[in-house]
Amino acid sequence: MEPTVAISADVRLPQVDLAVLGDPWGKPGPPSNGPGGGGGIGSGCCGGVGPGKGPGVGPGEGGAGIGIRGFAGDFTAPVVIFKIEPEFSEDARKAKLQGIVMLSAEVDTNGRVRNVRVLRSLGLGLDDKAIEAVQQWRFRPGYRDGRPVVQSAIIEVNFHLL
Repeated sequence: MEPTVAISADVRLPQVDLAVLGDPWGKPGPPSNGPGGGGGIGSGCCGGVGPGKGPGVGPGEGGAGIGIRGFAGDFTAPVVIFKIEPEFSEDARKAKLQGIVMLSAEVDTNGRVRNVRVLRSLGLGLDDKAIEAVQQWRFRPGYRDGRPVVQSAIIEVNFHLL
């Protein structure tokens, strides 16, 4: 079946000129997407994303890293170093349900996962199985300026039947 979208004939769709959306880290060219200047996105300037100044992301200043919550500097994201595959729930197996559960979590300075919550659910018990598996994963923690920091992460858990 072909996917279709049915909408009322009087609905006005926005006219989007993709050439002027801009690349936040691109070279001078099309205008930025927002009131800011310098090819960025948002209210900031100098190629960044958000209200910051410089090529970073967020309200920070400078281009050495990501300007989230006003800091800049050398920054690395958490990396999975130990991972177990989640089990299927019986209900999901019977229904032959497959897909991705998307989770939000924090990775602490010891590389352990905490504060896990579901962003995109599959149901039939797979959300709980995804959380159960991810809580056993181990990460190399994220670092800022050479020190481990607690970091938020978006984790996708794939469920595919063989």
